[in-house]
Amino acid sequence: MIPSPWFPRIAIVATTLALAAPSGAGDPIDLIPAESLLCWYGRAFPDTSAPADEAPSSGSTMLDLATNIAGRAIGSRDQLTVRIIEAFGLMIRYPHAVALIDAQARPVGTGDKGRRGEKQQFVMVVKTGGKSEPFLRIIQKAVNEQVSRGTAGLKPKRASGFRYHELQDSRMPEWFSVAWGDIGDNFVLTVGDGVWPKIAAIAAGEARSMSRDPWYGPARAARGRDALIEIFVNAKMIRERLDPFVDGRATAFFRAWNAADMDRAHWALGFEQRALFCLAHFETAGRTERRLFADPLINEEFLMRTIPDSARYAIYRVSIGQLIPRIIGSIYAMRSSTVQQSADRAWAAAKTEFGFNPERDILPHLGQFVVLHNDPPHPLRLPLAMTMLLEIRSEPAKVREAFEAMCRASQNGLQRDAESGHAPSAMSLAHDPDGVWYLKFGWIQGPAWIVTDRFIISSWSPVALRSYLDKIGSAAGKRAE
Repeated sequence: MIPSPWFPRIAIVATTLALAAPSGAGDPIDLIPAESLLCWYGRAFPDTSAPADEAPSSGSTMLDLATNIAGRAIGSRDQLTVRIIEAFGLMIRYPHAVALIDAQARPVGTGDKGRRGEKQQFVMVVKTGGKSEPFLRIIQKAVNEQVSRGTAGLKPKRASGFRYHELQDSRMPEWFSVAWGDIGDNFVLTVGDGVWPKIAAIAAGEARSMSRDPWYGPARAARGRDALIEIFVNAKMIRERLDPFVDGRATAFFRAWNAADMDRAHWALGFEQRALFCLAHFETAGRTERRLFADPLINEEFLMRTIPDSARYAIYRVSIGQLIPRIIGSIYAMRSSTVQQSADRAWAAAKTEFGFNPERDILPHLGQFVVLHNDPPHPLRLPLAMTMLLEIRSEPAKVREAFEAMCRASQNGLQRDAESGHAPSAMSLAHDPDGVWYLKFGWIQGPAWIVTDRFIISSWSPVALRSYLDKIGSAAGKRAE
């Protein structure tokens, strides 16, 4: 392992770079390459504040405690997952941007055996005001847990007038390197060979950023520049880069969303008082379409009663019966034909064995409203850790019966996979006497869900779901006796 004295080295290097580097960037989005495939740009999330530099965050303390409790049961991959969650929980306290700049894959072995990442380029930019120590602490922990002192090297480098540090490990693929440093008020962490110099070139005015793109600019102007979150998708470039290496699965993914010909998309999400708006722009064959998915003006009484008074919320008006198959279809499209055929057989057998038909007994009876809110709040304030309600429009007893049967089938399938060694033995699906279902994976419990006579309701843990149901009472519908 990398010894603990590496942290002072990292901290000293970062401080020196912050003092020596010329200023060349404002907001994080100003450092994201215009040709990036995907980008998430967020302002500091509500109800969060940047932690003190000299103290660990509450999220870090909780995750470290969970790691210590689990002890040897947590392997290097799980440890890395913990550090990514920790970094994400810290990042959202600041203005930030995360982007996939490029990705390629190549076949592994012969036949339809899957793909291996051959070229991955990521960047994370966080506007810390030059106070990057909390992120350096996370890097230190990840380095100690993942990297061998005998195979890794830390090198100071310079690009376009900016200094940074790069960590390479001879055990990793040739394209893999991790680099970090400050550019102006922004802390920049990159993964991939040559990515940090690419970001530095943008800061130096030698390359164009995403914020200066001629299509994204007008799309952002509508509401994006005041949004809490912006999402940028270059669908055409994703298809061009990935389709040759993954048998057209990128196109299959977009086709599942009825967007096989879409060139680019931009989503803006922000709050008007407590309510979230979600505005999207799509470019196809030179034409731009605008759609409002979540409307703060929706105030249906039966929906508003399900939202705690202090919660921030979003109400989406969509066809749930069409949305769910599209979500499942897009995930399905990314799997190999062998996996798809195996899943088809398993799904058909489960429907027969447990006697359910979601296409007949669930999807046609779902409504047009999806409610999301942040009560109860996640301890790490993760933005996607929400409570969600899907409207049941008709035949609630039939929906609940079919949904319960589908859950029992999934429970049985996970148990069989674990016993056969096809899935981690620690993963299971639990069902408690009060009707709450939830996933269990080691010490992690969640998400959790339940079906009432009005909604399918989910939250980020069984404790969170029960807390919400106790608070909101009958407004969320009646539970099964």
